[in-house]
Amino acid sequence: MAETETLNLIQKLAKIRAISDVVAKEKRGYNYSYADITSILAKITAGMKKYGVSLIPQIVPGTSHVEQLVTSNTKFTKTGEAYEAKTSEMLVTADMVFKWVDDANPEDFIEVPWFVTGSQGDPSQALGSGLTYCTRYFLCNYFQIAQADSDVDAYRSKQKAAEESEDKAIAEEIIAQFDGIVRQFLADHPDKADDVKNLVKRYVKNGNYLAIKEPALAADLLEKFNEKFIKGE
Repeated sequence: MAETETLNLIQKLAKIRAISDVVAKEKRGYNYSYADITSILAKITAGMKKYGVSLIPQIVPGTSHVEQLVTSNTKFTKTGEAYEAKTSEMLVTADMVFKWVDDANPEDFIEVPWFVTGSQGDPSQALGSGLTYCTRYFLCNYFQIAQADSDVDAYRSKQKAAEESEDKAIAEEIIAQFDGIVRQFLADHPDKADDVKNLVKRYVKNGNYLAIKEPALAADLLEKFNEKFIKGE
C-alpha cells in the first residue's frame, strides 16, 4: 500500500490505464466484432482494486426519457404481394455521470458527463442493454483502450513501430547536431581525429555514428563528446 498512498486520483487512474490499454475484440455479432465487456472490466477492476479507486455511475435525475418507436417496412409475400410490416421498440435515453472516487480520500473525485441510450422490445431491457454499451464505451474512451480487431500482439507491434519511428526521428536530430559539432571540431583540431573515433566506437562498433537510432545513446554520445573535447578547451 505504500505506493498507492503516495498517488493522487489522477495518478492512480493513469496506473489503471497502463494495465488495461488493449483488449481483443473477441465477441462477434451482427456482422461486426467487439470487445467483451467482461474482458474490459476484468483488467480495469483489477487495477481499481489494486490502487483503491471506485467508479460510481449515476443517471442524472429528471433526464430519463422513454419513447415507443414504431417503424414500418415494405415486405412481400411469397406470391409477390407487398404489405407494410410494423415493428415496435422502446427507446430509453438519459444523461449520466461517471464518478471516479479515491477510496482513501473520497474528497478526491472526478465526474465525467456521459449519455446512455438503448432500444429493445421491453423498457427494462432497453435500459439494461444501454447501460452495458454505455459503460463499455465510456471505459474504452476514458482509458483510450484499443479494441484490436483480432490480434492484440498485432496492435502492440504497430504501437511499438510508431514509438520506434518517433525515437528514430529524435535520435536523427541529436546525431545531426553531433555531426555538425564534430565536423567543426575536427576542422579546427585534425590531430584529434583518432581520439574522436575511439570515443564513437564505444557507442557503435563500426564508428558510423549516423547509424545510431536510439535517442538515449545519441544524447549520451553528444554529452560525452562535449565533456571530453569541447568543455576542456
